[in-house]
Amino acid sequence: MSSLKTKIFSYFARGYQALSIFGVFKKPGRVSQSEIDKKLVYSLSPRKIPTGSQFKHLPKFLNPKEYLFIKIFGILAIVNIIYLGTVFVRSHLQYTPADGGIYTEAIIGYPKTINPLYATSRDVDNDLSRLIYSSLFKYDTSGTIIPDLVASYQISADGKEYTVVLKNNAKWHTGEPLTADDVIFTVGLIKDENYRSPLRTELLNVSAEKIDAQTLKFILPEAYAPFLEMLTFGVMPKSLWENISPDAASLTDLNLKPIGSGPYKFKSLVKSKSGDLKEYHLELNEDYYDQKPYIKNINFKFFPDYTEAIKSFDNNQLDGLSYLPFNERHELLVKDSANMFDLMRPQIVGIFFNKDKNKALADQGVRSSLAKAIDKEGLLNDIFSGVYQSADSPILKNSPYYNSNLSRYDYSGEEAKSGLSGKLTNIVLTVIDLNSNVAVANKIQADWSAAGIQVELKIIPLEQAANIIKNRDFEALLYGQAVGGDPDVSAFWHSTQIGAKGLNIAGYSNDEVDKLLTEAKGNVSDTDRIAKYQRFQEIVSSEIPAIFLYSPTYTYVQSKKIKGFSGQTIIEPADRFSHVSDWYIKTHKKLTW
Repeated sequence: MSSLKTKIFSYFARGYQALSIFGVFKKPGRVSQSEIDKKLVYSLSPRKIPTGSQFKHLPKFLNPKEYLFIKIFGILAIVNIIYLGTVFVRSHLQYTPADGGIYTEAIIGYPKTINPLYATSRDVDNDLSRLIYSSLFKYDTSGTIIPDLVASYQISADGKEYTVVLKNNAKWHTGEPLTADDVIFTVGLIKDENYRSPLRTELLNVSAEKIDAQTLKFILPEAYAPFLEMLTFGVMPKSLWENISPDAASLTDLNLKPIGSGPYKFKSLVKSKSGDLKEYHLELNEDYYDQKPYIKNINFKFFPDYTEAIKSFDNNQLDGLSYLPFNERHELLVKDSANMFDLMRPQIVGIFFNKDKNKALADQGVRSSLAKAIDKEGLLNDIFSGVYQSADSPILKNSPYYNSNLSRYDYSGEEAKSGLSGKLTNIVLTVIDLNSNVAVANKIQADWSAAGIQVELKIIPLEQAANIIKNRDFEALLYGQAVGGDPDVSAFWHSTQIGAKGLNIAGYSNDEVDKLLTEAKGNVSDTDRIAKYQRFQEIVSSEIPAIFLYSPTYTYVQSKKIKGFSGQTIIEPADRFSHVSDWYIKTHKKLTW
Protein backbone atom coordinates (compact mmCIF):
# COMPACT_ATOMS: atom_id res chain seq x y z
CA MET A 1 0.00 0.00 0.00
CA SER A 2 2.80 2.37 0.84
CA SER A 3 4.35 1.62 -2.54
CA LEU A 4 1.03 2.49 -4.27
CA LYS A 5 0.77 5.73 -2.34
CA THR A 6 4.31 6.62 -3.30
CA LYS A 7 3.48 6.09 -6.99
CA ILE A 8 0.24 8.10 -6.73
CA PHE A 9 1.94 11.11 -5.21
CA SER A 10 4.88 10.78 -7.60
CA TYR A 11 2.59 10.89 -10.62
CA PHE A 12 0.63 13.73 -9.09
CA ALA A 13 3.79 15.75 -8.46
CA ARG A 14 5.04 15.34 -12.05
CA GLY A 15 1.66 16.23 -13.58
CA TYR A 16 1.13 19.18 -11.31
CA GLN A 17 4.64 20.48 -12.04
CA ALA A 18 4.10 20.20 -15.82
CA LEU A 19 0.83 22.13 -15.75
CA SER A 20 2.34 24.73 -13.46
CA ILE A 21 4.81 25.61 -16.20
CA PHE A 22 1.91 26.99 -18.24
CA GLY A 23 0.60 28.97 -15.28
CA VAL A 24 -2.62 27.04 -15.07
CA PHE A 25 -2.51 26.39 -11.33
CA LYS A 26 -1.82 28.81 -8.59
CA LYS A 27 1.39 28.69 -6.62
CA PRO A 28 1.45 26.10 -3.85
CA GLY A 29 -0.52 27.15 -0.84
CA ARG A 30 -3.23 25.60 1.19
CA VAL A 31 -4.63 22.57 -0.63
CA SER A 32 -8.42 22.06 -0.61
CA GLN A 33 -10.19 18.70 -0.33
CA SER A 34 -11.42 19.07 -3.92
CA GLU A 35 -7.93 19.43 -5.21
CA ILE A 36 -6.79 16.41 -3.20
CA ASP A 37 -9.59 14.34 -4.76
CA LYS A 38 -8.53 15.36 -8.26
CA LYS A 39 -4.94 14.44 -7.55
CA LEU A 40 -6.03 11.07 -6.31
CA VAL A 41 -7.99 10.42 -9.52
CA TYR A 42 -4.95 11.43 -11.56
CA SER A 43 -2.78 8.99 -9.73
CA LEU A 44 -5.16 6.07 -10.17
CA SER A 45 -5.58 6.44 -13.96
CA PRO A 46 -3.37 4.08 -15.98
CA ARG A 47 -3.46 6.52 -18.94
CA LYS A 48 -2.07 10.02 -18.93
CA ILE A 49 -3.92 11.01 -22.12
CA PRO A 50 -7.76 11.14 -21.91
CA THR A 51 -9.77 8.81 -24.13
CA GLY A 52 -12.40 10.09 -26.53
CA SER A 53 -15.23 9.32 -24.09
CA GLN A 54 -13.38 11.14 -21.29
CA PHE A 55 -12.95 14.36 -23.27
CA LYS A 56 -16.67 15.17 -23.05
CA HIS A 57 -16.37 15.38 -19.26
CA LEU A 58 -13.54 17.94 -19.36
CA PRO A 59 -15.82 20.94 -18.61
CA LYS A 60 -16.92 19.21 -15.37
CA PHE A 61 -13.44 18.15 -14.41
CA LEU A 62 -11.47 21.33 -15.30
CA ASN A 63 -12.01 24.81 -14.05
CA PRO A 64 -12.88 27.46 -16.71
CA LYS A 65 -9.31 28.66 -17.02
CA GLU A 66 -7.97 25.16 -17.57
CA TYR A 67 -10.69 24.33 -20.09
CA LEU A 68 -10.02 27.54 -22.06
CA PHE A 69 -6.34 26.72 -22.17
CA ILE A 70 -7.05 23.22 -23.50
CA LYS A 71 -9.36 24.60 -26.22
CA ILE A 72 -6.85 27.22 -27.36
CA PHE A 73 -3.97 24.75 -27.31
CA GLY A 74 -6.02 22.22 -29.30
CA ILE A 75 -7.02 24.76 -31.95
CA LEU A 76 -3.42 25.94 -32.33
CA ALA A 77 -2.24 22.34 -32.66
CA ILE A 78 -4.79 21.59 -35.38
CA VAL A 79 -3.94 24.79 -37.29
CA ASN A 80 -0.23 24.00 -37.11
CA ILE A 81 -0.74 20.44 -38.27
CA ILE A 82 -2.80 21.64 -41.25
CA TYR A 83 -0.23 24.34 -42.11
CA LEU A 84 2.76 22.03 -41.85
CA GLY A 85 0.93 19.36 -43.85
CA THR A 86 0.08 21.86 -46.60
CA VAL A 87 3.66 23.11 -46.77
CA PHE A 88 4.96 19.57 -46.94
CA VAL A 89 2.57 18.53 -49.71
CA ARG A 90 3.29 21.65 -51.75
CA SER A 91 7.03 21.13 -51.54
CA HIS A 92 6.94 17.38 -52.08
CA LEU A 93 3.99 16.84 -54.45
CA GLN A 94 5.20 16.35 -58.00
CA TYR A 95 3.08 16.27 -61.15
CA THR A 96 4.54 13.94 -63.75
CA PRO A 97 3.37 13.38 -67.34
CA ALA A 98 0.91 10.53 -67.82
CA ASP A 99 -0.11 8.65 -70.94
CA GLY A 100 -3.36 9.49 -72.69
CA GLY A 101 -5.41 12.38 -74.01
CA ILE A 102 -6.37 13.78 -77.40
CA TYR A 103 -4.81 16.88 -78.98
CA THR A 104 -6.82 18.67 -81.69
CA GLU A 105 -5.19 21.31 -83.88
CA ALA A 106 -6.46 23.58 -86.64
CA ILE A 107 -4.66 23.82 -89.98
CA ILE A 108 -5.47 26.26 -92.77
CA GLY A 109 -5.88 24.39 -96.06
CA TYR A 110 -6.26 20.72 -96.93
CA PRO A 111 -3.74 17.90 -97.42
CA LYS A 112 -3.21 16.43 -100.88
CA THR A 113 -0.12 14.23 -100.82
CA ILE A 114 1.17 13.21 -97.41
CA ASN A 115 4.26 11.88 -99.10
CA PRO A 116 7.92 12.83 -98.47
CA LEU A 117 8.51 13.11 -102.22
CA TYR A 118 6.18 16.10 -102.47
CA ALA A 119 5.24 17.19 -98.93
CA THR A 120 7.84 19.97 -98.67
CA SER A 121 5.93 21.99 -101.27
CA ARG A 122 2.90 22.44 -98.99
CA ASP A 123 2.92 23.16 -95.26
CA VAL A 124 -0.26 21.14 -94.64
CA ASP A 125 1.21 18.00 -96.21
CA ASN A 126 4.54 18.54 -94.51
CA ASP A 127 2.94 18.87 -91.06
CA LEU A 128 1.25 15.48 -91.32
CA SER A 129 4.21 13.85 -93.05
CA ARG A 130 6.50 14.94 -90.22
CA LEU A 131 4.46 13.03 -87.63
CA ILE A 132 3.98 9.90 -89.76
CA TYR A 133 7.41 9.54 -91.38
CA SER A 134 10.88 9.55 -89.85
CA SER A 135 14.01 11.10 -91.34
CA LEU A 136 17.71 10.47 -90.98
CA PHE A 137 18.18 13.86 -89.32
CA LYS A 138 15.85 16.50 -87.91
CA TYR A 139 16.00 19.87 -86.15
CA ASP A 140 15.80 20.28 -82.39
CA THR A 141 13.98 23.07 -80.55
CA SER A 142 16.86 25.53 -81.13
CA GLY A 143 17.06 24.86 -84.88
CA THR A 144 20.15 22.64 -84.62
CA ILE A 145 20.41 19.54 -86.78
CA ILE A 146 20.34 16.29 -84.75
CA PRO A 147 20.05 12.56 -85.59
CA ASP A 148 16.64 10.95 -85.90
CA LEU A 149 16.85 7.49 -87.47
CA VAL A 150 20.62 7.69 -87.30
CA ALA A 151 22.47 5.95 -84.47
CA SER A 152 25.90 7.29 -85.52
CA TYR A 153 27.66 8.83 -88.51
CA GLN A 154 31.14 9.73 -89.74
CA ILE A 155 32.38 12.32 -92.22
CA SER A 156 35.51 11.64 -94.25
CA ALA A 157 38.49 13.98 -93.96
CA ASP A 158 37.81 15.49 -97.40
CA GLY A 159 34.12 16.06 -96.54
CA LYS A 160 32.88 14.01 -99.51
CA GLU A 161 31.69 10.84 -97.79
CA TYR A 162 29.11 10.43 -95.03
CA THR A 163 28.80 6.97 -93.47
CA VAL A 164 25.53 6.51 -91.62
CA VAL A 165 24.50 3.75 -89.20
CA LEU A 166 20.75 3.37 -88.61
CA LYS A 167 19.10 2.57 -85.30
CA ASN A 168 18.38 -1.15 -85.14
CA ASN A 169 14.97 -0.84 -83.47
CA ALA A 170 13.21 1.34 -86.06
CA LYS A 171 10.09 -0.29 -87.53
CA TRP A 172 7.44 0.61 -90.07
CA HIS A 173 3.89 0.96 -88.83
CA THR A 174 3.32 -2.50 -90.28
CA GLY A 175 5.82 -3.93 -87.78
CA GLU A 176 8.56 -4.71 -90.31
CA PRO A 177 12.11 -3.36 -89.74
CA LEU A 178 13.37 -0.20 -91.43
CA THR A 179 16.72 -0.84 -93.16
CA ALA A 180 19.34 0.78 -95.35
CA ASP A 181 17.45 -0.57 -98.38
CA ASP A 182 14.52 1.72 -97.56
CA VAL A 183 16.77 4.79 -97.35
CA ILE A 184 18.55 4.02 -100.64
CA PHE A 185 15.19 3.33 -102.29
CA THR A 186 13.81 6.70 -101.13
CA VAL A 187 16.88 8.54 -102.43
CA GLY A 188 16.37 6.79 -105.77
CA LEU A 189 12.76 7.98 -105.98
CA ILE A 190 13.77 11.55 -105.19
CA LYS A 191 16.46 11.53 -107.89
CA ASP A 192 14.20 9.95 -110.52
CA GLU A 193 12.97 12.77 -112.76
CA ASN A 194 9.77 10.82 -113.49
CA TYR A 195 8.58 11.35 -109.92
CA ARG A 196 9.08 15.13 -110.22
CA SER A 197 10.07 15.58 -106.58
CA PRO A 198 11.05 19.15 -105.57
CA LEU A 199 13.93 17.58 -103.60
CA ARG A 200 15.55 16.24 -106.76
CA THR A 201 17.97 19.11 -107.40
CA GLU A 202 19.45 18.76 -103.91
CA LEU A 203 20.28 15.05 -104.17
CA LEU A 204 20.78 14.69 -107.92
CA ASN A 205 24.57 14.39 -107.74
CA VAL A 206 24.65 12.42 -104.50
CA SER A 207 25.22 8.65 -104.56
CA ALA A 208 23.96 6.29 -101.85
CA GLU A 209 25.62 2.88 -101.33
CA LYS A 210 24.58 0.07 -99.01
CA ILE A 211 27.26 -1.32 -96.68
CA ASP A 212 25.05 -3.67 -94.64
CA ALA A 213 21.45 -3.90 -93.46
CA GLN A 214 21.84 -0.92 -91.09
CA THR A 215 24.69 1.01 -92.71
CA LEU A 216 25.00 3.09 -95.88
CA LYS A 217 27.31 5.66 -97.36
CA PHE A 218 26.53 8.94 -99.14
CA ILE A 219 29.11 10.10 -101.67
CA LEU A 220 29.24 13.75 -102.76
CA PRO A 221 31.01 15.09 -105.87
CA GLU A 222 32.56 17.81 -103.67
CA ALA A 223 32.53 18.78 -100.02
CA TYR A 224 29.36 20.53 -98.91
CA ALA A 225 29.15 21.60 -95.26
CA PRO A 226 25.31 21.87 -95.04
CA PHE A 227 24.83 18.32 -96.40
CA LEU A 228 23.14 16.96 -93.25
CA GLU A 229 20.29 19.41 -93.86
CA MET A 230 19.63 17.56 -97.11
CA LEU A 231 18.99 14.35 -95.15
CA THR A 232 15.83 15.60 -93.41
CA PHE A 233 13.50 14.01 -95.99
CA GLY A 234 11.07 11.34 -94.80
CA VAL A 235 12.15 7.75 -95.49
CA MET A 236 9.59 5.63 -97.40
CA PRO A 237 9.01 1.85 -97.14
CA LYS A 238 10.44 0.07 -100.18
CA SER A 239 8.09 -2.90 -99.84
CA LEU A 240 5.00 -0.71 -100.34
CA TRP A 241 6.28 1.69 -102.99
CA GLU A 242 8.55 -0.35 -105.25
CA ASN A 243 5.66 -1.57 -107.43
CA ILE A 244 4.01 1.84 -107.79
CA SER A 245 4.85 3.55 -111.09
CA PRO A 246 5.81 7.23 -111.27
CA ASP A 247 2.52 8.07 -113.01
CA ALA A 248 0.54 6.53 -110.15
CA ALA A 249 2.73 7.90 -107.32
CA SER A 250 0.66 11.03 -106.83
CA LEU A 251 -2.64 9.13 -107.13
CA THR A 252 -2.12 6.15 -104.82
CA ASP A 253 -4.19 5.78 -101.67
CA LEU A 254 -0.93 5.77 -99.70
CA ASN A 255 -0.77 9.54 -100.11
CA LEU A 256 -3.73 10.00 -97.76
CA LYS A 257 -3.35 6.80 -95.74
CA PRO A 258 0.44 6.59 -95.48
CA ILE A 259 2.61 4.01 -93.75
CA GLY A 260 5.67 5.45 -92.06
CA SER A 261 7.87 4.89 -89.02
CA GLY A 262 7.21 8.11 -87.10
CA PRO A 263 5.71 8.63 -83.63
CA TYR A 264 2.13 8.61 -84.96
CA LYS A 265 0.32 6.56 -87.57
CA PHE A 266 -2.78 7.02 -89.69
CA LYS A 267 -6.06 6.12 -87.97
CA SER A 268 -8.94 7.63 -89.94
CA LEU A 269 -10.15 10.65 -91.91
CA VAL A 270 -13.44 12.49 -92.29
CA LYS A 271 -14.67 13.96 -95.57
CA SER A 272 -17.46 16.38 -96.31
CA LYS A 273 -20.33 15.51 -98.64
CA SER A 274 -18.45 17.20 -101.45
CA GLY A 275 -15.42 15.01 -100.83
CA ASP A 276 -13.18 17.59 -99.12
CA LEU A 277 -11.15 16.50 -96.11
CA LYS A 278 -12.53 17.94 -92.88
CA GLU A 279 -10.58 15.99 -90.26
CA TYR A 280 -7.54 13.75 -90.08
CA HIS A 281 -6.91 11.43 -87.13
CA LEU A 282 -3.59 9.98 -85.98
CA GLU A 283 -2.91 7.48 -83.21
CA LEU A 284 0.17 6.66 -81.20
CA ASN A 285 2.75 4.32 -82.75
CA GLU A 286 3.29 1.89 -79.88
CA ASP A 287 6.46 0.51 -81.55
CA TYR A 288 8.14 3.91 -81.99
CA TYR A 289 11.92 3.49 -81.77
CA ASP A 290 12.55 6.71 -79.81
CA GLN A 291 10.83 8.24 -76.77
CA LYS A 292 7.18 7.26 -77.07
CA PRO A 293 4.78 10.24 -76.90
CA TYR A 294 2.40 10.65 -73.96
CA ILE A 295 -0.53 11.93 -76.01
CA LYS A 296 -2.47 9.02 -77.48
CA ASN A 297 -4.25 10.73 -80.39
CA ILE A 298 -3.63 13.81 -82.52
CA ASN A 299 -6.51 15.11 -84.61
CA PHE A 300 -6.34 17.82 -87.26
CA LYS A 301 -9.26 19.94 -88.40
CA PHE A 302 -8.95 21.81 -91.67
CA PHE A 303 -10.25 25.35 -92.18
CA PRO A 304 -10.45 27.60 -95.25
CA ASP A 305 -9.21 30.69 -93.40
CA TYR A 306 -7.87 31.96 -90.09
CA THR A 307 -11.16 33.61 -89.12
CA GLU A 308 -12.97 30.28 -88.87
CA ALA A 309 -10.06 28.57 -87.13
CA ILE A 310 -9.73 31.31 -84.49
CA LYS A 311 -13.48 31.23 -83.87
CA SER A 312 -13.33 27.48 -83.20
CA PHE A 313 -10.39 27.96 -80.82
CA ASP A 314 -12.29 30.66 -78.94
CA ASN A 315 -15.21 28.22 -78.59
CA ASN A 316 -12.96 25.56 -77.00
CA GLN A 317 -13.31 23.22 -79.98
CA LEU A 318 -9.55 23.14 -80.51
CA ASP A 319 -6.39 22.70 -78.48
CA GLY A 320 -4.05 24.40 -80.94
CA LEU A 321 -3.68 26.70 -83.95
CA SER A 322 -0.93 25.67 -86.35
CA TYR A 323 -0.13 29.32 -87.05
CA LEU A 324 -1.50 32.72 -86.04
CA PRO A 325 -0.51 35.64 -88.31
CA PHE A 326 0.55 38.69 -86.36
CA ASN A 327 -2.20 40.81 -87.87
CA GLU A 328 -4.80 38.27 -86.62
CA ARG A 329 -3.72 38.34 -82.96
CA HIS A 330 -6.42 40.77 -81.97
CA GLU A 331 -9.05 38.29 -83.18
CA LEU A 332 -8.06 35.71 -80.55
CA LEU A 333 -10.36 36.28 -77.58
CA VAL A 334 -9.18 33.59 -75.15
CA LYS A 335 -5.59 34.77 -74.76
CA ASP A 336 -5.64 34.13 -70.99
CA SER A 337 -6.27 30.41 -71.52
CA ALA A 338 -3.74 30.02 -74.32
CA ASN A 339 0.03 29.95 -74.73
CA MET A 340 1.38 31.90 -77.70
CA PHE A 341 4.84 30.69 -78.68
CA ASP A 342 6.73 33.18 -80.85
CA LEU A 343 9.25 30.96 -82.61
CA MET A 344 12.16 32.35 -84.58
CA ARG A 345 12.17 31.44 -88.26
CA PRO A 346 15.20 31.67 -90.59
CA GLN A 347 13.65 34.42 -92.66
CA ILE A 348 14.80 37.96 -93.32
CA VAL A 349 12.51 40.66 -94.69
CA GLY A 350 14.16 43.50 -96.53
CA ILE A 351 13.94 45.97 -99.39
CA PHE A 352 15.84 44.76 -102.47
CA PHE A 353 16.98 47.31 -105.03
CA ASN A 354 17.01 46.99 -108.82
CA LYS A 355 19.33 49.62 -110.27
CA ASP A 356 18.41 48.56 -113.81
CA LYS A 357 14.88 49.87 -113.28
CA ASN A 358 15.89 53.06 -111.46
CA LYS A 359 19.38 54.33 -112.32
CA ALA A 360 19.58 56.52 -109.21
CA LEU A 361 19.73 53.35 -107.12
CA ALA A 362 23.16 52.55 -108.58
CA ASP A 363 24.53 55.27 -106.25
CA GLN A 364 25.65 53.71 -102.97
CA GLY A 365 25.07 57.04 -101.22
CA VAL A 366 21.44 57.01 -102.31
CA ARG A 367 20.95 53.50 -100.98
CA SER A 368 22.56 54.35 -97.63
CA SER A 369 20.37 57.47 -97.35
CA LEU A 370 17.25 55.38 -98.02
CA ALA A 371 18.39 53.07 -95.20
CA LYS A 372 18.88 55.99 -92.79
CA ALA A 373 15.45 57.36 -93.67
CA ILE A 374 13.68 54.29 -92.22
CA ASP A 375 12.82 54.34 -88.52
CA LYS A 376 13.28 50.58 -88.14
CA GLU A 377 12.67 50.45 -84.39
CA GLY A 378 9.54 52.55 -84.74
CA LEU A 379 8.34 50.21 -87.47
CA LEU A 380 8.85 47.13 -85.31
CA ASN A 381 7.17 48.68 -82.29
CA ASP A 382 4.21 50.24 -84.12
CA ILE A 383 3.35 47.26 -86.34
CA PHE A 384 4.71 44.22 -84.49
CA SER A 385 4.67 45.43 -80.85
CA GLY A 386 8.41 44.77 -80.63
CA VAL A 387 7.94 41.00 -81.05
CA TYR A 388 9.87 40.72 -84.31
CA GLN A 389 13.67 40.99 -84.23
CA SER A 390 15.44 43.67 -86.25
CA ALA A 391 17.85 42.57 -88.99
CA ASP A 392 20.89 44.26 -90.47
CA SER A 393 22.57 41.39 -92.30
CA PRO A 394 21.82 38.53 -94.73
CA ILE A 395 22.48 36.17 -91.79
CA LEU A 396 20.22 35.90 -88.75
CA LYS A 397 21.21 37.52 -85.48
CA ASN A 398 20.77 34.28 -83.54
CA SER A 399 23.20 32.45 -85.82
CA PRO A 400 26.73 31.70 -84.54
CA TYR A 401 27.94 33.03 -87.91
CA TYR A 402 26.41 36.47 -87.41
CA ASN A 403 28.81 39.42 -87.40
CA SER A 404 27.87 41.77 -84.56
CA ASN A 405 30.42 44.43 -85.61
CA LEU A 406 28.74 45.52 -88.83
CA SER A 407 28.33 49.06 -90.11
CA ARG A 408 24.76 50.08 -89.36
CA TYR A 409 22.61 52.78 -90.85
CA ASP A 410 20.76 54.16 -87.87
CA TYR A 411 17.69 56.27 -88.35
CA SER A 412 18.52 59.91 -89.15
CA GLY A 413 15.86 61.82 -91.06
CA GLU A 414 18.01 64.90 -91.60
CA GLU A 415 21.02 62.96 -92.93
CA ALA A 416 18.74 60.97 -95.21
CA LYS A 417 17.08 64.09 -96.59
CA SER A 418 20.45 65.70 -97.25
CA GLY A 419 21.88 62.58 -98.92
CA LEU A 420 18.88 62.12 -101.23
CA SER A 421 18.47 65.76 -102.26
CA GLY A 422 18.97 66.14 -106.01
CA LYS A 423 19.90 62.45 -106.44
CA LEU A 424 16.56 60.64 -106.12
CA THR A 425 13.17 62.24 -106.64
CA ASN A 426 10.83 59.26 -106.91
CA ILE A 427 10.74 55.51 -106.42
CA VAL A 428 8.24 52.68 -106.82
CA LEU A 429 8.04 50.25 -103.90
CA THR A 430 6.49 46.90 -104.82
CA VAL A 431 4.87 44.90 -102.04
CA ILE A 432 3.13 41.52 -101.98
CA ASP A 433 -0.30 41.71 -100.32
CA LEU A 434 0.39 39.15 -97.62
CA ASN A 435 0.13 39.28 -93.83
CA SER A 436 1.44 42.65 -92.57
CA ASN A 437 3.41 43.58 -95.68
CA VAL A 438 1.14 46.47 -96.70
CA ALA A 439 1.30 48.01 -93.22
CA VAL A 440 5.11 47.83 -93.36
CA ALA A 441 5.13 49.37 -96.83
CA ASN A 442 2.92 52.24 -95.67
CA LYS A 443 5.36 52.99 -92.84
CA ILE A 444 8.33 52.96 -95.23
CA GLN A 445 6.44 55.18 -97.67
CA ALA A 446 5.86 57.70 -94.90
CA ASP A 447 9.54 57.67 -93.83
CA TRP A 448 10.85 58.05 -97.39
CA SER A 449 8.34 60.78 -98.17
CA ALA A 450 9.54 62.68 -95.09
CA ALA A 451 13.04 62.49 -96.57
CA GLY A 452 11.82 64.40 -99.64
CA ILE A 453 11.11 61.77 -102.28
CA GLN A 454 7.86 60.74 -103.94
CA VAL A 455 6.99 57.11 -103.20
CA GLU A 456 4.49 55.07 -105.18
CA LEU A 457 3.27 51.83 -103.65
CA LYS A 458 2.60 48.98 -106.05
CA ILE A 459 0.62 46.32 -104.19
CA ILE A 460 0.43 42.96 -105.97
CA PRO A 461 -1.44 39.75 -105.10
CA LEU A 462 0.55 36.71 -104.05
CA GLU A 463 -0.26 34.97 -107.33
CA GLN A 464 1.72 37.57 -109.29
CA ALA A 465 4.78 37.54 -107.05
CA ALA A 466 6.65 34.74 -108.87
CA ASN A 467 6.51 36.52 -112.24
CA ILE A 468 7.44 39.90 -110.75
CA ILE A 469 10.52 38.36 -109.13
CA LYS A 470 11.45 36.20 -112.12
CA ASN A 471 11.31 39.18 -114.50
CA ARG A 472 12.85 41.56 -111.93
CA ASP A 473 9.95 43.88 -112.61
CA PHE A 474 10.48 46.25 -109.69
CA GLU A 475 12.55 49.22 -108.55
CA ALA A 476 12.45 48.36 -104.86
CA LEU A 477 10.83 45.19 -103.58
CA LEU A 478 9.67 44.45 -100.04
CA TYR A 479 10.36 40.73 -99.78
CA GLY A 480 11.19 37.98 -97.29
CA GLN A 481 13.92 35.41 -97.94
CA ALA A 482 13.86 32.03 -96.18
CA VAL A 483 17.57 31.54 -95.52
CA GLY A 484 17.41 28.06 -93.91
CA GLY A 485 19.15 26.65 -90.87
CA ASP A 486 22.68 26.71 -92.33
CA PRO A 487 24.31 30.08 -93.09
CA ASP A 488 24.90 29.16 -96.74
CA VAL A 489 23.14 32.02 -98.57
CA SER A 490 24.96 31.65 -101.90
CA ALA A 491 21.59 31.06 -103.62
CA PHE A 492 20.68 34.68 -102.82
CA TRP A 493 24.01 36.50 -103.14
CA HIS A 494 26.36 34.61 -105.50
CA SER A 495 26.67 36.22 -108.93
CA THR A 496 25.83 32.93 -110.67
CA GLN A 497 22.31 33.31 -109.29
CA ILE A 498 21.65 36.56 -111.16
CA GLY A 499 18.94 36.19 -113.80
CA ALA A 500 15.47 34.74 -114.22
CA LYS A 501 16.43 31.28 -112.95
CA GLY A 502 18.30 32.48 -109.87
CA LEU A 503 17.31 33.97 -106.51
CA ASN A 504 19.82 36.82 -106.48
CA ILE A 505 16.98 39.29 -106.95
CA ALA A 506 19.12 42.35 -106.22
CA GLY A 507 21.46 41.42 -109.12
CA TYR A 508 24.36 41.69 -106.68
CA SER A 509 27.86 40.86 -107.92
CA ASN A 510 31.14 40.98 -106.04
CA ASP A 511 34.13 38.75 -106.81
CA GLU A 512 35.31 38.53 -103.20
CA VAL A 513 31.83 37.65 -102.02
CA ASP A 514 31.59 34.89 -104.65
CA LYS A 515 34.87 33.44 -103.43
CA LEU A 516 33.92 33.64 -99.75
CA LEU A 517 30.53 31.97 -100.29
CA THR A 518 31.98 29.18 -102.43
CA GLU A 519 34.73 28.38 -99.94
CA ALA A 520 32.48 28.63 -96.88
CA LYS A 521 29.92 26.10 -98.06
CA GLY A 522 32.67 23.64 -99.02
CA ASN A 523 34.46 23.88 -95.68
CA VAL A 524 33.51 21.64 -92.75
CA SER A 525 35.53 23.66 -90.23
CA ASP A 526 33.22 25.93 -88.22
CA THR A 527 36.05 28.30 -87.36
CA ASP A 528 36.91 28.92 -91.00
CA ARG A 529 33.27 29.18 -92.00
CA ILE A 530 32.58 31.77 -89.32
CA ALA A 531 35.48 33.92 -90.50
CA LYS A 532 34.38 33.77 -94.13
CA TYR A 533 30.72 34.50 -93.43
CA GLN A 534 31.59 37.41 -91.19
CA ARG A 535 33.74 38.95 -93.90
CA PHE A 536 30.92 38.38 -96.40
CA GLN A 537 28.54 40.30 -94.13
CA GLU A 538 30.98 43.21 -93.84
CA ILE A 539 31.10 43.61 -97.62
CA VAL A 540 27.34 43.37 -98.14
CA SER A 541 26.71 45.78 -95.27
CA SER A 542 29.04 48.39 -96.78
CA GLU A 543 27.66 48.09 -100.33
CA ILE A 544 23.94 48.00 -99.38
CA PRO A 545 22.35 46.01 -102.22
CA ALA A 546 19.35 45.70 -99.88
CA ILE A 547 18.04 47.19 -96.65
CA PHE A 548 17.51 44.42 -94.11
CA LEU A 549 14.55 45.17 -91.85
CA TYR A 550 13.48 42.33 -89.57
CA SER A 551 13.09 38.62 -88.95
CA PRO A 552 9.45 37.61 -88.37
CA THR A 553 8.41 35.01 -85.83
CA TYR A 554 6.13 32.02 -86.26
CA THR A 555 3.33 32.24 -83.69
CA TYR A 556 2.13 28.83 -82.55
CA VAL A 557 -0.90 28.73 -80.24
CA GLN A 558 -1.81 26.00 -77.76
CA SER A 559 -4.33 25.71 -74.96
CA LYS A 560 -2.72 25.91 -71.52
CA LYS A 561 -3.96 22.41 -70.77
CA ILE A 562 -1.29 21.14 -73.19
CA LYS A 563 2.03 20.87 -71.36
CA GLY A 564 5.59 20.14 -72.40
CA PHE A 565 6.02 22.28 -75.53
CA SER A 566 9.44 23.88 -75.75
CA GLY A 567 11.16 25.65 -78.57
CA GLN A 568 12.78 28.87 -79.67
CA THR A 569 13.48 28.31 -83.37
CA ILE A 570 11.92 26.38 -86.22
CA ILE A 571 13.36 26.00 -89.70
CA GLU A 572 9.97 25.19 -91.22
CA PRO A 573 6.48 25.04 -89.65
CA ALA A 574 6.48 21.23 -89.30
CA ASP A 575 9.44 21.53 -86.90
CA ARG A 576 7.00 22.49 -84.14
CA PHE A 577 6.47 18.74 -83.83
CA SER A 578 10.16 17.91 -83.46
CA HIS A 579 9.72 17.13 -79.75
CA VAL A 580 6.08 16.06 -79.76
CA SER A 581 7.07 13.15 -77.49
CA ASP A 582 7.49 15.66 -74.64
CA TRP A 583 3.93 16.99 -74.87
CA TYR A 584 1.33 15.78 -72.38
CA ILE A 585 -2.20 16.45 -71.19
CA LYS A 586 -2.73 14.08 -68.28
CA THR A 587 -0.59 13.94 -65.13
CA HIS A 588 0.26 11.65 -62.21
CA LYS A 589 0.54 13.00 -58.65
CA LYS A 590 3.54 11.73 -56.73
CA LEU A 591 4.89 12.59 -53.26
CA THR A 592 8.67 12.81 -53.11
CA TRP A 593 10.67 12.45 -49.89
